[in-house]
Formats: sequence, structure tokens, C-alpha cells
Amino acid sequence: MLPKNTNIFFTGEIQVGKSTIIRRYLSLTGLSADGFMTYWEPGGDGTRNLYLSRFDCDARPAERYLLARDEGLGRVKTDNINAAFDRHGADILRASGKRDVIIMDELGKLESDAQDFQRAVMQLLDSDTPVLGVIKPIRTEFLNKIRNDRLSIVREVTVQNRDAELQRLLSIPNSRKPDSGDPSRRG
Repeated sequence: MLPKNTNIFFTGEIQVGKSTIIRRYLSLTGLSADGFMTYWEPGGDGTRNLYLSRFDCDARPAERYLLARDEGLGRVKTDNINAAFDRHGADILRASGKRDVIIMDELGKLESDAQDFQRAVMQLLDSDTPVLGVIKPIRTEFLNKIRNDRLSIVREVTVQNRDAELQRLLSIPNSRKPDSGDPSRRG
């Protein structure tokens, strides 16, 4: 397991491998995780939809909440986004922290006015359960609060350094679950 009070966030441009680092880390260490994830999925009418759901290591869970719709040409509709984050996102986070690691993938500007969600994030950053997350490379009051949190480390990921960032994460002492492949821990 990651040491207690360890919060690591990856930042960088779109599609450089931030979320992939987290998934590979969990796969290689055998650690269990809860938390949330956001993801885009094609809509049936040529649009793309942004969803929020509980984090699931294996697949996209059936329970998901629509956050936004990309209608193309730079138009993104975000009807009721604060309610979605404050109701569903905060509930997901309040139920998190029961596994080895809490996942927050990803935090960005859409949560800027979702006060309950923000409080839930900050409470988990102060918990003993380690957090692995993705944070957009933009400046907002909320994201700056996370960057400046005394327990949080923000690492920039690029195409050139993403493999090294995974190795760096794996090299943190106690970052493997007992008996997760370390021959020195076998009886």
C-alpha cells in the first residue's frame, strides 16, 4: 500500500497517459481502489457525453451520471452540472476510503461551483487513505487549493516521461500489497 497521507495527482495535456498510469499502477501492485472517474463516451447523434461514476478497475460501471454534452464546434452543455457533482459526486466520495487507495480521475474546472463535492474532496485529502488522482493543468481556486494542500504532490506527465512516472510511483516504499508478487514476502 502507499503510505498513509500520500496524495499524488498527475497533470498534463490530454491523452498523455495520466489515467493509464493509475490503472497500470493498480494492476501491478494488486491494490484495491474506490473513488470516482469521469469519462467521455460517444452519443448516438454524433455528440460526446461526459459521465461521472464510481471508480471501477475492471470496467465502466452501469451507474453513471451525465455531466456534460459536447455538441461540437466548441459547444459544451453543462445543464445541472453542480447538482450532479454535489449530489452524486459527493455521495461517491463520502462512500470512498474503504479500500487501499482513493481514485479521483479527474478534477477540473467543471467542479468550480460544486461546494459539497469540493468539501468531500478536501476531507479525503486529509484522511489516512492515500489518493491517486488526475488534475487538469488549469488554474481555478479549487484546483489551486488541491495543489497547495500540504499532503498533495502534483506530478506533470508527458508522453516522454509517463513510463518513468509509473516507475517513480512504483518505487514509493510500501507501494505494493503484501504477497502481490514480491518473492521476499512469500512463505
